Amino acid sequence: MTAFTKRPLDLVFFIFFVTHIPITLLFDLQAIYPTWLVPSVLLETTAKYVEVTGDPFMGATSPIYWFQSFVSLEAAFQLPFFFVASYGLYHDLQFIRLPMIVYGAHVVTTVVPILAELALNPSYLDTLPLVAIYSPYFGIPLLILVDSYQRVSSRLNLKIKET
Repeated sequence: MTAFTKRPLDLVFFIFFVTHIPITLLFDLQAIYPTWLVPSVLLETTAKYVEVTGDPFMGATSPIYWFQSFVSLEAAFQLPFFFVASYGLYHDLQFIRLPMIVYGAHVVTTVVPILAELALNPSYLDTLPLVAIYSPYFGIPLLILVDSYQRVSSRLNLKIKET
């Protein structure tokens, strides 16, 4: 196992996945949780976030079904993967690279509509702070996608050259 000091990008990815677990459970999934299931302190935190940022997705008074579908995918597929990816990165296991390509491609394609809605919908005012909040959830998965693709491709190219 190679230390994170020799794999600084993997350390960034590891921190991203580990910190994304509580964010997903405590914050993101509130978009699909029944209100009675969420502790009041979390509801109040989300309400304060919405008040400060004006987030139209987390603060929606009626369901935004396309957004809820993305959050449902986050609950069903991404959340379990955060644990697998964290383990694989921590132990420098190469098997994780291919699923990280899938993860990166999936997340990038789900965050693009969110960013497009924020940037292009004229009914939202002053969305720059929200774009800044959502952008790392586009940028880091894009970096995961590109980095993992390069690693898998280079391994495949080595295998082809060996034969």
